[in-house]
Amino acid sequence: MIDFIFKPKGSRIWRWKFRQQSEDGKITDISLETPDKRCAEKRQEELRKEKLFERDGLLMPKPLREAAQRELSNHLKDFLGDLRRRGKSDKYLANLEYRVGELTKSCHWSTVKDITADSFQTWRRQNDGLAAKTMNDYLEAVRCLLGWLIKNGRAQCNPLQTVEKVKVVEDKTRQRRAFTTAEFCRLLDAVPKNRKAIYLMAIHTGLRRSELAGLKPSDIHLNAVVPFVQVRASTTKNGKAVTMRLHQDVVVALRDLGSTGSSDEPMFSHFPRIERFRRDLKLAGVQYRDDAGRVADFHSLRKTFCTNLANAGVASRVAMTLMRHSDRRLTDKVYTDENLLGKSSAIEAIPSYANPASQGASQRMVAYGQTESPAVTLSGGVKTTENPVNTGEIPGLAPYVTNGQNGNNGGSGGARTRNLCRDRAAL
Repeated sequence: MIDFIFKPKGSRIWRWKFRQQSEDGKITDISLETPDKRCAEKRQEELRKEKLFERDGLLMPKPLREAAQRELSNHLKDFLGDLRRRGKSDKYLANLEYRVGELTKSCHWSTVKDITADSFQTWRRQNDGLAAKTMNDYLEAVRCLLGWLIKNGRAQCNPLQTVEKVKVVEDKTRQRRAFTTAEFCRLLDAVPKNRKAIYLMAIHTGLRRSELAGLKPSDIHLNAVVPFVQVRASTTKNGKAVTMRLHQDVVVALRDLGSTGSSDEPMFSHFPRIERFRRDLKLAGVQYRDDAGRVADFHSLRKTFCTNLANAGVASRVAMTLMRHSDRRLTDKVYTDENLLGKSSAIEAIPSYANPASQGASQRMVAYGQTESPAVTLSGGVKTTENPVNTGEIPGLAPYVTNGQNGNNGGSGGARTRNLCRDRAAL
């Protein structure tokens, strides 16, 4: 054990060296910040007692004690600053700051030690009107903060680890629907050209509201051989850049807008808010909430894009890529409106089993540039279609025979087919 105080050569301040066991490795060398030996010995005794208490678990380590005394808001600022340096979006950081701030104020959390499972569950009972998903988002936000504190040595444990999430009931979540063709046409007729271009771009690209609002004129390339839009990684939800081809209707609408300013300004200077979109729906005579309780908000334009891909017969994997989803089930189950799928035409495409003869002509596939040869009936009653064989007697016209059958030779490989009627007559 090493435990002594000393005054370095040329210094007036006493220092303390301490190592409890040789296995500890590093020797603690601390300035006692005093030139008086008696004061230095007193501080040495206090520090020694503190180290022993920490070793026996009677006292938390000093970094944890200091972190426990800091305001929770200061920890939150450090946490958000770390996330910002790691490339998290401004929207994600704003949501995180708001949710943790609301819990801090409502649950009366001043420091880390004030965070308890009981206080959070009390808040959750008092706010029973919130959706289950929203409550889970609040819980996940404060859990992220606590996990960061533990990782950086500012907390020992997560007091909310035992708190279970609220079960999300699908019927209580917001159910969106896709727009019909007639509804969207009425919406385009009711809005000016600026919002018309925004709505057309949303329904033909599936871009989210924040992604459309973050576009700049330099992101849109209308003079390319194939017009496209380059969505920057800083504006996308998954943090990845994406290039999407523009539909001809979108190209015409964007060209109709003309110049929109410098490349650093937003492409759409007056982007409609949620209230403006609902007023446009009312002006177009489109119900915001239908009889089934499903809503048609701005995000429903993205759902309409996915539903149109399904109706166009686009493969599910391709639709998932265009929607930029990581799970195909999200594309098929959430963003595809089954009420607008062509289910009637799918039933009509099923062949008829009661009258199969009527389906033969429509289902027969004929190769491009080829003629269909007549069917030849064999002795077994099975019909087959073979290519015509030219015997050389009349050019351009050849009898149609089956493969391997020539004259009286009927079987495959030259084997003669036995005629039972002729044998019976000879007997």
